[in-house]
Amino acid sequence: MEVTSLKEIYASVNEDARIVYVVPLIRFSHKKSDYLYLLYKELIEGKEYDIQSISVFNHFKLVAGILSNRQAILHYHWLEFQDFKSLLGMPWKMLCLYFFHKLGGNIVWTLHNEFPHDQKYLGLHSYLHKKMASWSKVLHVHCEKAVKLMSNRLEVSEDKFRLIPHPDFPAEPIDKDIARDKLNEHYNCELKPDLTTILMFGNISRYKQIEKVSDLVIELKQECKLLVVGPVKKGNMKLFDQLEARQKKSNRIKVIPHFIDEKQVPWFYSAADLCVFNYREILSSGGYHMAKAYHKKIIAPDMGCLSEEGKETNVDLFTTQDELSQLLQRQLQANKNG
Repeated sequence: MEVTSLKEIYASVNEDARIVYVVPLIRFSHKKSDYLYLLYKELIEGKEYDIQSISVFNHFKLVAGILSNRQAILHYHWLEFQDFKSLLGMPWKMLCLYFFHKLGGNIVWTLHNEFPHDQKYLGLHSYLHKKMASWSKVLHVHCEKAVKLMSNRLEVSEDKFRLIPHPDFPAEPIDKDIARDKLNEHYNCELKPDLTTILMFGNISRYKQIEKVSDLVIELKQECKLLVVGPVKKGNMKLFDQLEARQKKSNRIKVIPHFIDEKQVPWFYSAADLCVFNYREILSSGGYHMAKAYHKKIIAPDMGCLSEEGKETNVDLFTTQDELSQLLQRQLQANKNG
């Protein structure tokens, strides 16, 4: 499949379109780390399209918008819900999407996950996703493997898919010793120059299997430090409690359960020797691309779009937890040997 661009996708959907609605909101305050801002950056800075960002709570604006401008395009991301409360809002959202489609609006849907991360309401998610796929003119993915996976799951032709690679994150690396000093001062990380620092950065959520990595780190023969950094995702407080218990058990684990300001993000990546990902399932990973931007050594599962990254020099892929343990041990030994 040929790589394309958002401009080419929108032109193929409706060459007269000039307004593009984006759901959910683009975080314009986080221009260095927000996936949506980086994806649309060229169009936001250009004059060809008017990119209008809409929150998940204002879907009625989609219907009002298509009534006033029948040429508009909707570009949608993350159609899912995590609990019963958010489930109650889905009928309204789907109704607005249905009317947008029926009133002549064209939908582009970016597929980020093969399944909802928390694995809840899988049957209902499957039904809604197949509906959304049938209403969409284009299904956007970040890699070729996602086409095969999602065409079968959504029961749509591969011809409906378009490939645009994941946007790159701008990196601002600093000296490793300076970065570690900053983390020690601000977050009491107790990082040492001769100790391998492992980073798991991003929302704390069950599908990342952080607790399994924590257990492996505690059991490793060689000393190291695992930094688990990011806010606790809704519905994952039990996981946070488990990680906190491991932190109390071992000084190898440091949990920082907070949103990190963009100015401090380079501290964590510059201080790290290794970034580890242990997804239960994934299509595309923003965390992986952030680590890649900082040229970090990466250990990640052989699944989704990550399967296409095994050829990269600094990337090792695994298929089992035993393989993950072996890769961690090997990397710690390599760091020790210099």
